[in-house]
Amino acid sequence: MINREKLLAISELSLAGKIENMEESKLANFVQLLNSFVDNLQTQKKKIKDALIEKNYEALTKNLTLVRDQLAKIYAEEMAQDCTKHIGWIGNEKHEKIEAWLDYFLSSLALLAADIQKAQRQADDPAGGAPAGAANQDGDTNSKKDTIERLLDISELKLAGKIEKMGDDELDKYLQLLNTFTENFPEQEEAINDALKNKDNDAFIKKLSEIKDILEKIYAEEMAQDCAKQISSIGTTSPEKTEAYMHYFLSSLSMLSIDIQMAGQKTDAPAPSPEKNPEDKLRTGIRILAVDDTAFFLTILKKILSDTRYILTCVSSGRDALKYLEKHQPDIFLLDIEMPGMDGYELAVKIKESGQKAPIIFLTGNAKKEHLAKAVKSGAVDFIIKPINKDVLITKIHKYLR
Repeated sequence: MINREKLLAISELSLAGKIENMEESKLANFVQLLNSFVDNLQTQKKKIKDALIEKNYEALTKNLTLVRDQLAKIYAEEMAQDCTKHIGWIGNEKHEKIEAWLDYFLSSLALLAADIQKAQRQADDPAGGAPAGAANQDGDTNSKKDTIERLLDISELKLAGKIEKMGDDELDKYLQLLNTFTENFPEQEEAINDALKNKDNDAFIKKLSEIKDILEKIYAEEMAQDCAKQISSIGTTSPEKTEAYMHYFLSSLSMLSIDIQMAGQKTDAPAPSPEKNPEDKLRTGIRILAVDDTAFFLTILKKILSDTRYILTCVSSGRDALKYLEKHQPDIFLLDIEMPGMDGYELAVKIKESGQKAPIIFLTGNAKKEHLAKAVKSGAVDFIIKPINKDVLITKIHKYLR
């Protein structure tokens, strides 16, 4: 069971003064409430998103109220208060503003659930989840522990309760499956796009089936189910709808491929600044510097982050970025890779050389290993696939302010 110390470390839970002297039976009940929150979150998020899409504000209010009540019970008091505040103005605000807040709120819920799950894993296995026999080689144990922990943090991979029990041979085979997925994905993506362009349903189904099979093998279960559903609809769905779905699905696969590759990389993600902790930043505004030579993309980024707590500054070149940094210290960098004059790799190196400590997240459309390795070497801690998904963007930002 999660111990008191690990629970107190979850910043979203206001437990100080409550849990220290809690009886064991009450502590067990509280942990059960936490587990119930985590177990039900995906279903609740889907109901909230469906209600938002349908503009069914009555259903949206009902489901947010359920979430608010759960948050109050687990002492996530600030999040519960924020939820109460916004429930009060649903129906009186523009749909776009409601949508913007929900993007932020649902991402915050996902991060809270991830923190609870991580605390549970650490309680179940204080050694960090290393499989039996993993200490046979010097230096390899910690590497495997780190990789396992990072893989467990990839929400698309349903690994909790599975990877911790793998022996060395089984784990090596699983890691090889992940490697096969990331190695083959660029080619499969190209083949799918060609099949779509040529309206070749047979080739399209074949490639999707191959992807579905490997998604099942690597425990990306929800994505595999989604893929199977799409395969069954081919021929009965309009080409336009199929193309729109594949645009979303391939973007999701690219992001999964990047997350898997990053799980095997050692990055120097900086710790939060001691003079300003993550919760302070969320309240006063996270300072983001975005660098991209495409004005259209920067406009889209501004729209995505409108009505949020983020303070976004946009510049169109590496030179302008370095000039801005002479007087400012952002909390997060969002850098395009392909820019004329000074590309994202070179800019990242110069940012680090200037003494800036904030995390650098690259914006890319390329999930190939050689590009990721080069980016990590230049100082990146993570990647976001273009076109940007709001949920992914907010989740990544929060991740590196923790």
